Amino acid sequence: MAWRSSGSTNDELVDNLKRFSIVSSPAVERGFRNVDRKYFVPKDQEPIAHADQPLKDGNVHLSAPHIYGSALEALELQENSALSFLNIGSGTGYMSCIVASILGQQSTNYGVEIHKDVVQHSLNAISEWKADADADADAEIPCIDMIHGNALNISMQEGEALIGFDRIYVGAAVDPSDLTKFTSLLKPGGVLVGPVGDELQKIVRIRNSVGEISSDDLSIQVISGVRFASLVSTPILKAVLPSRVWSPSVHQSYPSSFRRSSKELMLCSHSAYNQPLPKESKPKSYVNLAATLPRFVWMEILSYTHRNWFEPPQSNEDFLRHRLKEEEENCRKAHDARMEAEARCHMAERERDVYRLLARRLQARMQLLIQQNGESAIENANAAVDFDDDLMNVNVTGNLGVMLRGFESDSDDDSDSSDEEAMETEDTNQIQNQAIDEDDDNYVFFSDEDDVPAMEESGSSSSESGPNKPSSQISLSPKALVVRPQPRTVSISEET
Repeated sequence: MAWRSSGSTNDELVDNLKRFSIVSSPAVERGFRNVDRKYFVPKDQEPIAHADQPLKDGNVHLSAPHIYGSALEALELQENSALSFLNIGSGTGYMSCIVASILGQQSTNYGVEIHKDVVQHSLNAISEWKADADADADAEIPCIDMIHGNALNISMQEGEALIGFDRIYVGAAVDPSDLTKFTSLLKPGGVLVGPVGDELQKIVRIRNSVGEISSDDLSIQVISGVRFASLVSTPILKAVLPSRVWSPSVHQSYPSSFRRSSKELMLCSHSAYNQPLPKESKPKSYVNLAATLPRFVWMEILSYTHRNWFEPPQSNEDFLRHRLKEEEENCRKAHDARMEAEARCHMAERERDVYRLLARRLQARMQLLIQQNGESAIENANAAVDFDDDLMNVNVTGNLGVMLRGFESDSDDDSDSSDEEAMETEDTNQIQNQAIDEDDDNYVFFSDEDDVPAMEESGSSSSESGPNKPSSQISLSPKALVVRPQPRTVSISEET
């Protein structure tokens, strides 16, 4: 069904993906509709941009839309959130743009691609897409950073890799021995989706462990079987994911917690150092630490902070509570999927029964036709036999016709002996009457019960004849009539 999701337009493509349950969540559906695939396809392949099939031209490769749909559903993206996203083997940037459209302006979005020409292709495609999306006044397009480098050599000691990512997508097949290089980039609760060998897997970091991540810290789920090209290991290019530097110009792209805290710092920087005591608090001195530094110093300090700097630390209890809610939601989705699968299975069984009944009816009709054709063939054969019988009866004036009928009667079936006897008796009577009519003196008739004298067959039709040397002898069985001619010679031609 996945490969049947093609359309003539982007909206028709999304409608078919939704029709075949490749796309189910409203967020993923809106992401597909906001990003037209025509901007990202290889050059000269725009006519088939909305076909549900992979496209490739040199190093530029674009997976089939149904693959992206399955991966996006598994990533569990949250609309208008501050989640961070990393695209390993970003390619044309199509996947990165869909994720950016879903997560919104406050998210961070990185892509790593090893081929320089593909990076340039993706930057051009993203620029065209953004130019088209700018026509919408309400569109909020986040910044997408495309990094030229080898994803297998991402620096773990600098940049965004130190903090980790909430969502990671791998666009090429990963060898199981290299999987830890990418799972170590996951934050606690983070989700990675990508092909591991020939399986599209969903990996979730379920523990807030310190140090190297082990297999016990991960939950692995196989989504489907796929066939991807492997990640390219050469050339060996170092990839550094640079951290965002805060400035007033990018303040709106930071999370709400960061913006709220920085706003309070700026407001407090103009207040007095000595603050009055709250009326309902214990007698205790309060000071305004923000006022200890000038505003321009705070601006410089904020430029060195990370976007998650003001996020409150998450306790293990909060983390487990959050994971419990996610598992409950996953169980609900799995239950809905199971009920839908059972309904489809029941429908398939009904269709199978209908087709089986139709096949049986067709088989019965074919057998009936074959039987009718066989009976017709038998009737035609019997008609031909009757026609031959008529010819024999017409040419029975000589002894050869009688002889052929004798041979035919010998080959009849034993079960029809009574019918044969009746027919032979009738033929015998006809021969007798005919012979009597021609010449009562020329023939002598004997039955099988009579004592027929021994006679020798003569191979010629010579004039020598007599009681002991007849010209021919014919015997019909059972109860056949033996016809022995008198000395009168009967000439029988070979053609008869």
